[in-house]
Amino acid sequence: MRTLLSAFAAAALLALQPVAAAASSWTVVSEESRIGFSGTHAGNTFSGQFKEWTAEITLDPEALDQAKAVVTVELTSAETGNVTYDKSLPSADWFNTGAKATAVYRTEEIKRAENGNGYVADGTLELRDVKLPVTLTFDLDIEGDTATMTGKSTIARLDYGIGKASDAKGAWVSLDIPVDIKVVAKRAN
Repeated sequence: MRTLLSAFAAAALLALQPVAAAASSWTVVSEESRIGFSGTHAGNTFSGQFKEWTAEITLDPEALDQAKAVVTVELTSAETGNVTYDKSLPSADWFNTGAKATAVYRTEEIKRAENGNGYVADGTLELRDVKLPVTLTFDLDIEGDTATMTGKSTIARLDYGIGKASDAKGAWVSLDIPVDIKVVAKRAN
């Protein structure tokens, strides 16, 4: 009888322990999401986007210690709407898609921003066989089973060797390339 009572008491205590929140997995709604970039060329602004990319996202604002994202971008899918730019981007001096056609961003930590309702993702961007830390700031709105994330970052193109041979001083193309991201996703679990 004592063993039965001890087992019952142990089970009751376990039931009262706080349960760690499990982070949710999300499936990206591609037609409502985008990864864009912009800059200047010869004093004129340009913008474009990557048409093909995938993301594996696990995130719950109440379990940020379990949050992670891996985003794989097909560099050959970059489009600006300008034929000259679009032909140049895959070249060896720019994205060098002949050597490696993808870029991968992996988060290492996602945390709440110090002020406001935003978040900060610290991660690593691998592009042209260079891996460097990149911080992404974003806002997140979750309504039911739909999440909308809007974020931004800036990439220093020369850090990755992009355009280094043809425009190392940024005389033609801006050295810093703003990246804007919108992800609409549905809860997978």
